[in-house]
Amino acid sequence: MTPLRAALFVAGLACAGGAIAGDAASDKNEAPADKSAAPTDEVVVKSLRNTTARVAPDAAAATAFDLPAGTELIWVAQQQSGGFYRTIRTDKGPQGWIAASDLQVARHQPWPIEPKTACVADMSGCPARGCAEQGEPEAIANELKRTPPIGELRATLDFSDFAQLQRVADMHAGQGSPDLSVQQRAAMANVAVKGGAVSEGDRVRVFGYIAKSDSGLHVNAAGESVNCALKNPKDNDIHIPIVAEPGDGEWKGIVVEMIPQDRRSGWNVDALKKIQAQAAQVWIEGGLSYDKVHYVNSDSAHALKDEPWRMSLWEIHPITKFLVCRKDHCDPDSEKDWSPLDESKPVAAQ
Repeated sequence: MTPLRAALFVAGLACAGGAIAGDAASDKNEAPADKSAAPTDEVVVKSLRNTTARVAPDAAAATAFDLPAGTELIWVAQQQSGGFYRTIRTDKGPQGWIAASDLQVARHQPWPIEPKTACVADMSGCPARGCAEQGEPEAIANELKRTPPIGELRATLDFSDFAQLQRVADMHAGQGSPDLSVQQRAAMANVAVKGGAVSEGDRVRVFGYIAKSDSGLHVNAAGESVNCALKNPKDNDIHIPIVAEPGDGEWKGIVVEMIPQDRRSGWNVDALKKIQAQAAQVWIEGGLSYDKVHYVNSDSAHALKDEPWRMSLWEIHPITKFLVCRKDHCDPDSEKDWSPLDESKPVAAQ
């Protein structure tokens, strides 16, 4: 981990806090209603008995995890199918489907939402913490996403590495709001992958293809806390779905992001769409980050509304290098074979 990112990590020690407070769980055997809660509500459910969460909404599906009576879980996006509810434990993953008859509603709690109004006039006044309060977990997450990694490449990751990183994150932190606590981030440091060990903030590399889809490749123009809720596309991240093979669906891949700060003019959606249409292989480097406030959305039969498709919440964010293979084959060990996104000539010819 770089000195600057280590400083951000230490800065969060003073703000570690407890779980979100809520109403006491009801003693009534109240099954989750079929009608979804209001969009601003997150529904917490509790298991009525010892039960099993499945990897699909089917009693014959493989086990995702077992849980004792009285376990609290988040009802993920209030999604239901075939008498099962999509859930995740409040302190760990993965997600799993539990029979509705085995659950009762414990409480509703506010769902954190991005600020609707910009907190600064323009990007020049947007601090690294974005709209978050100094020292809060969200502020630390924002600063990490805005801070390019310094130092040598720690590892080249493949998609099985990203799957392994997600398993570790599920073990120590889970998915969904709130952002990572300092303790959770520490527990996910130095995770073993095939190329060594990596932590959030390290410089990493991945090779892949931009997934072909209608909406996966886009500018996050709705405005996000990290970019001070500014709405102009030039002030927001470019969201890029990356997969291992040209024909893979987005749900098999990961997300990488180009940030607006000091973004090269040639790094834009139009240039990326050309590479996407050509099914050209890409070389991506940048800072490794875990986007905990989202949910893994890798079940193509049960899409989560308003969640990006992906099999891991680990991202390369920010991207610091984006190269393109513009011939039949490029050597992954030879950068001279590759071209910058905004140039037609190989790197060695610059």
